[in-house]
This record gives sequence, structure tokens and C-alpha cells, in this order.
Amino acid sequence: MSTSATQHAIGALKLAGLHLDHPSVIPGRVLRAACTEAIDRLQLNQPHAHDLGRLYCSLFDALPRGYLPHVTLTTDPAAPFACVITNATGDLVDRQAGKTIAGITEIIRLRHGAPSASRAVEGRGDHGGASE
Repeated sequence: MSTSATQHAIGALKLAGLHLDHPSVIPGRVLRAACTEAIDRLQLNQPHAHDLGRLYCSLFDALPRGYLPHVTLTTDPAAPFACVITNATGDLVDRQAGKTIAGITEIIRLRHGAPSASRAVEGRGDHGGASE
């Protein structure tokens, strides 16, 4: 029976605890090797997992105040990212899946009317036109 990537990572974390409590029983090189292998297996399992934080921040910046993004990964290689958007009361207001962080963010930005970062920096924002 083979272990899953998650079970492997849990085992590596348990080894870390043993190493901290009894450094002479579990050598550091063994712990390092187990952790490296666990990380590699987890990354193979969800290759885009490290991008979820970037997606969340990108969507958060694109949404009007009071809206929250909830992000996840899908099993579809053509659209590995997905999100749902909730309002301040927790009601679902939108959902979107897509291939890239930039693509999902722009679709959500267009639907919900939040100004793009470049427009807000230029001073146009919701008021239209540049300041004189």
C-alpha cells in the first residue's frame, strides 16, 4: 500500500518533532530528505497551490469594498483556478474558473466595476478623467 502525498507530509512533520525532541535518534539529514521528498510529492499533487495566495490578493484588490474572494484549485488542467465571491453578508455574488490569475482577475474586475490598479494610480478611478 502506498502513502498519499498528504500522509507523507504528515510523516515528515512527525519526524521533525522527533528530531527536535531527540536529535541523536533522527539525524538532520534524514529529516531534511523526508521533508524535501514530501514537498516534492505535494507540489506534484497540486502544482499551482503556491499561486493561490497571488490569486486571492489579486482578486481582493479588484473587488469593491465588502466583497471577499474564496479561491481554490480545480482538477481541470484547462482551468486550474477557481473562485467564488461573497458580499459583506456572506451571500454568493459571483463565481469564475480560469486558466490564469490575470484572466480570472480581469473578468471579475469587469463584472464588479472596481477600478483597475493602473487607473486608480493615474487618478482616474471612479471619477473619470485625469486630474488637472
